[in-house]
Amino acid sequence: MSRRKHSSAPILSGEVIETVGRRVRVRHADEEIVCFLSGRRAVIGDEVRFVRAPGEGGKLIEVLPRRTRLARVDHRGREQVLAANLTGVIIVETANEPPLAPVILDRYLVAAWRGGLRAMIALNKVDQPTPPKAREQLDLRASCGVPTLEVSAHQGQGLERLRQAVREAGGAWALVGRSGVGKTSLVRALLPQADAGPVGELSAYWGLGKHTTTSSTRFDLGQGAALIDSPGIRSFTPAGLQVADLRAYFPGMAELQCAFRDCLHREGEQGCTLETTVHPELVQSYRTLLTELLEIEAGTRRGRGEQEKRRT
Repeated sequence: MSRRKHSSAPILSGEVIETVGRRVRVRHADEEIVCFLSGRRAVIGDEVRFVRAPGEGGKLIEVLPRRTRLARVDHRGREQVLAANLTGVIIVETANEPPLAPVILDRYLVAAWRGGLRAMIALNKVDQPTPPKAREQLDLRASCGVPTLEVSAHQGQGLERLRQAVREAGGAWALVGRSGVGKTSLVRALLPQADAGPVGELSAYWGLGKHTTTSSTRFDLGQGAALIDSPGIRSFTPAGLQVADLRAYFPGMAELQCAFRDCLHREGEQGCTLETTVHPELVQSYRTLLTELLEIEAGTRRGRGEQEKRRT
């Protein structure tokens, strides 16, 4: 990225603490500057370099290498990085409204572990009854090393335990999950003094009118910890994942021993031990994601083949 046009301006460093459309809010020392994006898109948590632009706030000139990342496949089949330099993710779920979505849980876990992140589950709205089936699903993920914290943003149950867990781990944790599970409500309950929304009109500070679904915001939790409120999703496919690597990141399968080391655990695969050693719910979830990744990989190969034909 060229710096010539900004050569006379000092280059400053900061961290992206909010994203809205094509603008980001950057924390630099004790101030916050709205920067316009140019070139590579920055995401929440990115460490960046920028220059001041009189009358415009700032202009981003560089995004520094990311230590960790959370990424998904977008609607065009391309990698979309959602957040960077996190310690972990808190997958917010509910048992009833909406019903628990274990497949989404698994996909977030794969994306987190693939991106070098830790993960925990926050079961929100526990002031409502938890169906036995939902409890079974959560216990199954707990047996794979994923802790579940039961909370209620409405009644305050479990909030202090969640706050302490994030503070003990340190760093930034992203609240992720589907729309309607209460991510923003949890932020408001944990940090009632913070301006966490609501979705609606943006402040005049941004001057962008309606709140967009691409916004993410960081909130300091104290003691070196932070929470990131992210947009809700309807579907999620981890990005940057090779089909052959899925086994290493899917819950409950890292230590699976089959007759052949390159076994993908597809149905009917010779010497596969998946169905005799792994819970059927995880088997189904794994194979659904595997099928999607195989389709993405095949589409990528077709695209490359078409490009080669056009060149020749």
